[in-house]
Amino acid sequence: MTAGTTSLTPPPDPATRHVDAADPQAVSGSLPGHDPEGDGASAAPRRPGAALPVAFHRLPRAIPHRGYWWRPLVAVAVAAVTYLAMFLLLIVVSLVTPAVWPGLDISAEMTDPLNPLDQFISLGMLALGLPAVLLGTLAGYGRAGIAHSVIGRFRWGLLGRVAIVVVPVYLLINVGVNLMLARNDLVVPALDATVLAAWVIALVLAPLQSAAEEYVFRALPLQALGTWLRWPVVGILLPVPLFVLGHGYDWLGQVDIVLFALTMGLLAWKTGGIEIPVLLHAANNTTLFALAPLIPGFTEQGEVTVPGFLLATVPMLLLSAGIWWWFSRREGLGAWEPRRGAPPPR
Repeated sequence: MTAGTTSLTPPPDPATRHVDAADPQAVSGSLPGHDPEGDGASAAPRRPGAALPVAFHRLPRAIPHRGYWWRPLVAVAVAAVTYLAMFLLLIVVSLVTPAVWPGLDISAEMTDPLNPLDQFISLGMLALGLPAVLLGTLAGYGRAGIAHSVIGRFRWGLLGRVAIVVVPVYLLINVGVNLMLARNDLVVPALDATVLAAWVIALVLAPLQSAAEEYVFRALPLQALGTWLRWPVVGILLPVPLFVLGHGYDWLGQVDIVLFALTMGLLAWKTGGIEIPVLLHAANNTTLFALAPLIPGFTEQGEVTVPGFLLATVPMLLLSAGIWWWFSRREGLGAWEPRRGAPPPR
């Protein structure tokens, strides 16, 4: 595909075509001699007759199978059953913990940032979506790695390069600006074992919770629907209402959630993987949870002010636009051309 060609119109089904392995540019989906991940992944030779690389949402169709239509149903069902089993185990742990740690119990709203059990359950129950989706993807399509990216694994090099910019921005905005705005409301809790445990649990589980939401609401539906449909738009739009229902903000806050969900879906399609959405989501949530013990009610959902909306939305959109432009130039892609790849052989 030449630069500037849009991929939002349905191309001929790439899962049924093959290319000559002597054409490394066509096989890798990037510039000749270019190593997108910086780790030699793109330089590896491909098998003769390898399937033509496809976009992230079409990866299940690039895996040779006798049947395809039922595989997304298996992936979603196994992910759901796995999540339910792990969730029940989490409930058991939460019921046993107060007997082991006297005086520790779940709060009424389960949102107390100084309560380790609150943090463990509220963040842990969401983080369980990550292994659930990976197991569902493995059961449905035979390759868990396609849930990560078009090269069949998580691209840590790509995440690290983008994190150099993204993490400082969120530290400045979510920590620096909010500390300044809420300087009269700051409360420094006594740093006893309970508070420290709650803080550590939040800092460990917040990135996993953020990643899990991206796998559940971006990777899983994109690839499930992409097995049946060539258009990525359906897999981007359809999960948005479910993502919105999982948040308790007012209408202005939900507008931010919609914009975030749409942007993360587009970035997953564009970059050929889930790494950048995970990074943006985790950078935002982790910095907020790090600050929560110092500002009462900081992470509680509800009414959102216009300045709060702008503080959350504008940096996210600007960072996403910058990443989109940078990634397109780096990969030699058109503005609306996605990064492609093919699942590696077993």
